[in-house]
Amino acid sequence: MIGELIVDIKGKNTGTRVLADGKMEGSSAGSGSILGKEATEMDTGVLAMMPNGVFMVEGNGMIMTAEGDTVMMKINGIGWFTGKGLKSSGRGAGYFMTGSLKLASLNKTVGVWERESEENGDYIVKVWAWK
Repeated sequence: MIGELIVDIKGKNTGTRVLADGKMEGSSAGSGSILGKEATEMDTGVLAMMPNGVFMVEGNGMIMTAEGDTVMMKINGIGWFTGKGLKSSGRGAGYFMTGSLKLASLNKTVGVWERESEENGDYIVKVWAWK
C-alpha cells in the first residue's frame, strides 16, 4: 500500500551524455521537501533502452535539508519518452540511507517514485512510502 508523501521536488535536467556502451546518463538538480523539511536534491541516473522503447533506470541521489541533514538514495525503475526533447515519464522504487537521527526512519523505508519531465528538462518527482 502507498503511504505518506516523503519527497516532493521540482527541478531541471543539468546534463545528458551518451556512454560508450550505448546507455545514456542524465543528471538533475532541484529543490522541494523531504518529510516536510525544506531540501535540495541532485541525482545521476543511467538509462538503458530496451527494444520496446522503454528504458531501465538505475541511479543515485542525494538530498540535503536546510538544517544540514543528508540522505543518500539508490534509485531503480523504468521510464518512457512521451514527446519531443526530454519529455518523459518514469516510475520506480528508491532506497534511503542516512545517519541523521531526525530522518532515521527513512533507513527502513522503501519509496515508490513518480517523475514527469518536460521537453526542456524541467521535472517534478514525488516519492511515497511503501507500507
